[in-house]
Amino acid sequence: MAKAAAYFDAETIALMKVALDEAWNRLPPKLRATMLKTSLAERILKSATAGERDRERLREAALGDLAA
Repeated sequence: MAKAAAYFDAETIALMKVALDEAWNRLPPKLRATMLKTSLAERILKSATAGERDRERLREAALGDLAA
């Protein structure tokens, strides 16, 4: 059975973009050089699909254990 596509309104998309940019900028340069920004975006999308709409929590979902 196929999963239903997630729908995000314009406000949520803007929020996710800001969270992604903030997460990317918090990564150490070595990590930025070796990973794709899409990896962070996928984490944000997963969290937003689960209903998260707080920018800071979306950013932290993106970073997870990466910045440690």
